[in-house]
Amino acid sequence: MNYGFHSGYRLYCLLILVIVLGGCAGRGGPVRETPSSSEGMVEDLYRFPQDLQAYVSPNTGMQPLLSAEQQRRMNARFDKLYFGPWHASRASVKAEEAFAIFGGKKGNSNPRGWAENLLPWTRQAWNRLVANAARDTFPSRLERGITVQATVLREAPTLSPRFGNPDKAGQGFPFDLFMYSSLPAGMPVLVIHTSADGAWVYVETALVSGWVPAKDVALTDAAFRATFESGTYGVIIQDNVPLRDNGRFVCMGHIGTLFPLISMGQNDATLLVPVRDMQGNAVLRSVTVPAEAVARKPLPLTEAALAAVGNGMMGEAYGWGGAFGVRDCSLMLRDLFIPFGIWLPRNSSAQAKSWDFQSFSELSPQKKEEMILERGKPFATLLWLPGHIALYVGEVRGRAAMFHTLWGIRTREGQRDGRYVIGRAVVTSLAPGRELPGIQDRNGLVARMKGMSILH
Repeated sequence: MNYGFHSGYRLYCLLILVIVLGGCAGRGGPVRETPSSSEGMVEDLYRFPQDLQAYVSPNTGMQPLLSAEQQRRMNARFDKLYFGPWHASRASVKAEEAFAIFGGKKGNSNPRGWAENLLPWTRQAWNRLVANAARDTFPSRLERGITVQATVLREAPTLSPRFGNPDKAGQGFPFDLFMYSSLPAGMPVLVIHTSADGAWVYVETALVSGWVPAKDVALTDAAFRATFESGTYGVIIQDNVPLRDNGRFVCMGHIGTLFPLISMGQNDATLLVPVRDMQGNAVLRSVTVPAEAVARKPLPLTEAALAAVGNGMMGEAYGWGGAFGVRDCSLMLRDLFIPFGIWLPRNSSAQAKSWDFQSFSELSPQKKEEMILERGKPFATLLWLPGHIALYVGEVRGRAAMFHTLWGIRTREGQRDGRYVIGRAVVTSLAPGRELPGIQDRNGLVARMKGMSILH
């Protein structure tokens, strides 16, 4: 089987050398949202190493977590799903779903939520938004496209936010309810509709469907798609990697962004990256990327390699729905596993059922942790509670450790709910912040955990 072994193995060895040398739930509101001098530090962040290398087993850390055949099958499944929109013969999203926020294709709706000025959406502004969605003509097109830069995918054709009540914890910034997800550059999409002003297109992806700025999507022809869907891909394994064509910026690459791989040398790799021409069509540009920033997909799946890639996200700011170019809990895990050719859905509940799900039904918090320590597979076990998901990475002094990105920890002061903000990707116990004054549940996140999902 061809895994692009030699160049992939060379990069894999570099990742191992680094090791040898060496979100979501918790929504926030304005009530006690900002930590003061503590800067979002809880005791776990001192007690648990904030370096995934520390959790790699010295005995088994370089051994594959899957057989070569298992990983080959998973990688083939990833490619089939990823490029699925280009092979669709019709739109799958119905008008009632696409315009649910507006009352379906023909229904009416009242303004919902708070706008960027933290005042409720006005009837006038809401009506303009509904009109721009051009519901009467949906679906107005069926064309195969590709994203040409990292972009947003939204519930409505606007960059204006829709917050819940900002006076209540869990309903204000940063939780823009219009924000469905972010999309990387180079992602295949099926374009099925255009807004009245032409500034937005409604697209289907293999993950989610919604509105994307039209300038961030280019249309593809059969020749382009045949070249791009080559079967040999390079995947970015560092964040904020500028991709340039002869020195000219093309787009930004992030962990999990993938493109056709042309060559892999000792010092750099050559990728094909899409750009949008003056007519809105996709053309390919050759870009050179430092070798340490890209891997041939799939990388061999080991604890060591996962730790090396995951450390590139450690400490990264939390981003609800992928807002601000950063990740929430499920997006972080999805991007983490992409270099290994392992497909995860976009939201936490679907991710929890992706592998071998084992329920925590009727178990106490203590028994849940015991079950995780006994049965959990470090770096290959997802821990799920409604609205949040984390990766189990091992044990620290008898306590289970998990890698996740989260907004904050629920607190209560008098009759008011609040959040102690963590706001980034961290390693914690199953009950981060249990020592905080006003914490709602000393049992922490594990009290609400419903189960774990183990990769086999």
